Amino acid sequence: MKDRIAKIVNELSISIQKQELELLDIVQDIPAIILMIENAFEDLKALISNYEFSIQEEEITFFKYTKPKLFSKLIYLRKIYYLEIKRPISNYATIRAYLEKGHEQINDFCNKNIEFIQYYRSGQTCFDEYYFLRGRREMDLNLESFYFERDQRFSTNFDFKVAKLLANDMLAAYLNCELAKLRYQEENNYPTDIEMPSAKWTDKKTALATIFGRIFNVDLSDIYHIYLEIRSRKTNRTEFLNRLIKALNKRMDEADSK
Repeated sequence: MKDRIAKIVNELSISIQKQELELLDIVQDIPAIILMIENAFEDLKALISNYEFSIQEEEITFFKYTKPKLFSKLIYLRKIYYLEIKRPISNYATIRAYLEKGHEQINDFCNKNIEFIQYYRSGQTCFDEYYFLRGRREMDLNLESFYFERDQRFSTNFDFKVAKLLANDMLAAYLNCELAKLRYQEENNYPTDIEMPSAKWTDKKTALATIFGRIFNVDLSDIYHIYLEIRSRKTNRTEFLNRLIKALNKRMDEADSK
């Protein structure tokens, strides 16, 4: 049974990554991805609901990390799908307010759950048996979890809250990107009801750097001299890339140790 669960989790993770890489149109493509995840979760639910983990640590790991990581993708995809399908076609101020409302909702969630978020992000474990084991009914911990409205065999007090937290992280990044694109469109007088045109870049690379600088609000006007400065270094020419590699390896090591 343990191997069957691991197989479903692994296959679902791979499928989600593949579908996201092939995602071209949010409104057109996301419903199929959502359906795929929902179907996989039904299979996972059928197994977990009748499964007794051999030790508490395995159950905690599943409901603290495994399920929320996968379920957060479903929450996130649903959020951006409805965000885009309801997105107003209007002036820049209206669209900006619409997108910023998403940030307000994320901040509201964080403010209401600040203590738990600090607990989870800091890697604490002292309350894990209350938060991430099935069948715990401590009502003082569960005021917002709708305990009696869930399937108790496939849920714990706080696994959904973790999934929502992770989904909000992804949603915040998406909103920031959309706001940056909106700012660029406004500065360059693009109509609000069309996407920025996609085309092969034919101008100088320095001009392309200027556009990226505007989108991300970074001064790249002296990009060539920055390159010369990097090339002139005697050692550690790839300092930034080395930091990225180190950070990625650290993240994977931490994931492997869980």
